[in-house]
Amino acid sequence: MITAAVCGVLLMIYIIIHKIRHGGSCCGEHEAAAAKIRASDRDLSHYPYHYTAEIEGMVCAHCVRNVENAFHKADDIYAVVDLGHKTAKLYAVHPLTRREAAAMLDGTSYTLTAFKEEKE
Repeated sequence: MITAAVCGVLLMIYIIIHKIRHGGSCCGEHEAAAAKIRASDRDLSHYPYHYTAEIEGMVCAHCVRNVENAFHKADDIYAVVDLGHKTAKLYAVHPLTRREAAAMLDGTSYTLTAFKEEKE
């Protein structure tokens, strides 16, 4: 009985170490985290247009980075993603339409479900 308990504890330790070393997020067991794409300008005063986008499909920090990267590929967008609320605050230099924001997520596993402009 003690041998089985020790084997069980050792197996759990192995699983934890394996997940730490090799990852274990929902986005892929052995997939390395995507390199972070930083917005070229993070000064919010340079972005006159503010939007809130609700995004379906995010479940982990990996997902947050993927969504931010999708928006940061555009030079005139700065995105701040909130995993808890499943939203992204989008700050834009030029007016942005829902269709344009949704197109930025094309090729990802995330879906824009709501989009609204924030009035100052």
